[in-house]
Amino acid sequence: MSAPPVSAALSAPPALSAPPAPTPQPVTVVARDGRELAGLLLEALRPRGALVVNSATGFRREFYLKFAACCAQRGYHVLLYDYRGIGASARTPLTAEDARMSDWGRLDMPAALGWLARRFAPLPLVTVGHSVGGQLIGCMPNQALARAHVMVATSTGYWRRQRVPFRYLALVFWKIYGPLMLRRLGYVPRGMVWTGEALPRGVFLQWRKWCLAAAPFGPALDEDLRDSQYAAVRVPLLAWGFSDDPIATPAAVAALLASYPYAQIERRWTRPTELGVRRIGHRGFFSERHRDSLWRGALDWIDARCV
Repeated sequence: MSAPPVSAALSAPPALSAPPAPTPQPVTVVARDGRELAGLLLEALRPRGALVVNSATGFRREFYLKFAACCAQRGYHVLLYDYRGIGASARTPLTAEDARMSDWGRLDMPAALGWLARRFAPLPLVTVGHSVGGQLIGCMPNQALARAHVMVATSTGYWRRQRVPFRYLALVFWKIYGPLMLRRLGYVPRGMVWTGEALPRGVFLQWRKWCLAAAPFGPALDEDLRDSQYAAVRVPLLAWGFSDDPIATPAAVAALLASYPYAQIERRWTRPTELGVRRIGHRGFFSERHRDSLWRGALDWIDARCV
């Protein structure tokens, strides 16, 4: 499905007023293997739906708080949470953490969506996935509970599809820095080379495997994904990419979307100059300065699918 012109998608008039931002409430989400995940719930005063934000790799739930508050003001209950091995859901010490990246899609993301479904039935549900949070929708056995999915800066991680010089920096991370940190510390710490949250051994090694292989998501990429059901995803899917993102390039996004052959896909591409900013990149969508542009465009799209 073709996307509307960016100006049309982002030019809705501002609301006359908005309810106050809700206070995040701590909640616990339990995956089917018994693992507890630390969540934050923002409840809307006049709910029209509920959504869960599935984070990017190494991003804590707090990174998405301002976006979540905006969604709640628009009428959506929002669940934020940390995947196992990340932030408040990580075991201490991190060397004791046995999480793998595939666990996020097979166990954690389904647990979060199921928690929303039980808490807020019969409201329509939506997922907003940032990077890996969109990659792994096809691993969720309960993905059909959602009315629609929004993918932000979501693509395969295969290094050859990334931009130069970023792809060569990624190779240094995969082949030198990460393995060195595992030998020295037993995990990959936050630092100058890796600026995200510290990564457990299993998460890093599986992510590395995926990013060094060109195979599509599913068992051809990793036997841990043998039960994935990418072809079963048939609801509307908005894939929003940005021209200056070195990771989610057009080729990388197209390669991922090929794994969702029956979804009703709408693709949008935005250049920073269209919004009057210098950079959006891989994480800039969630900056509050995009409240009246990117956030509004995404929420307008969600509104249309939650009527």
